[in-house]
Amino acid sequence: MEKTKKKKVLSILRKDLWIILLDIIAVNAAYILALLIRFYVNFKFRPTVLYYLQDFLHFAPFYTVLAILIFAIFRLYGGLWRYAGLNDMNRIIGANAVTNVIQVIGTALFIRRMPISYYVIGAVLQFGFIVAIRFGYRILMVEKKKIASRKTPAIPALIIGAGETGRKIIRNLDEASVFRAVAILDEEGAGKTFDGVPVLDGTLEEAVQKYKVRVVFIADPRMTPQERKEIKAFCEKNNLEMQDYTGFMVNLGGRVPLTALLESVKGPVTIRLDQEEKTYETGEEALHALTERYEVVSVEGMTVEIRKPINIAYAGYDAWVEQYKEETGEDLSFF
Repeated sequence: MEKTKKKKVLSILRKDLWIILLDIIAVNAAYILALLIRFYVNFKFRPTVLYYLQDFLHFAPFYTVLAILIFAIFRLYGGLWRYAGLNDMNRIIGANAVTNVIQVIGTALFIRRMPISYYVIGAVLQFGFIVAIRFGYRILMVEKKKIASRKTPAIPALIIGAGETGRKIIRNLDEASVFRAVAILDEEGAGKTFDGVPVLDGTLEEAVQKYKVRVVFIADPRMTPQERKEIKAFCEKNNLEMQDYTGFMVNLGGRVPLTALLESVKGPVTIRLDQEEKTYETGEEALHALTERYEVVSVEGMTVEIRKPINIAYAGYDAWVEQYKEETGEDLSFF
């Protein structure tokens, strides 16, 4: 077992050797630059404080080893950095905070207390370098893909709803490179932009004509069945493709979170459980009354059918598919 773990660690270190080398350069360059920014005057390092540079060189080997160990503990090696996200950023912040504390305590106790500006500037620069090392590749790939997608023709798409579901749809459209989100229809965010896409306040017909839309994606889970039918009728009349992703995109696991749904309901809501219905004044009131765990089966207007969760993967998803078929008369399709 121990041999297997050692082999795994060595394999990760070999694959991430170039990242480790860049980190070694980064943690030292950050504090060297901090000294230069603080004491480099008239194209030379001030001779009267040259001892700071010598102290840094004495402490640098110990700091480098400790920094690499801290980064390893915070799992900054062995990751797929082309898919780096918020959790990775949190680990980077934590690792840099710990190494900065080590820099302050280590120099103050064993070498010399350095200027405050040295610690502050060095910490900021080190954080920037470590983030650039890990997120730089992803940023380059994303920008390269965006530039390539702009050069290739794409089907203009309109998204109805600017919430979390809308953001997920925009991300999937960017990755698919077949569609391009040209506008979002949402009264609350009108006049602003959402992930770089303009948010409009107006009719569906005006948005379609202005942006020459060919595909409409529904991303507003609060929309009533009647509103969905009206949108479908408009799309059929104007030869537009329509997809409703509110059931699937709200929760990629297939289950719709009851808490998030009821928190968005400000008026009366009816809860159906085991064929029995009860009406509450607000979604918050319903949440206080429902003390056990439930999952959403279907939503019909302001009537929410729920049930106790069952331990089957993608359990609420089938109910959403059936509801989609009933409301639209079509099978659910994806990108």
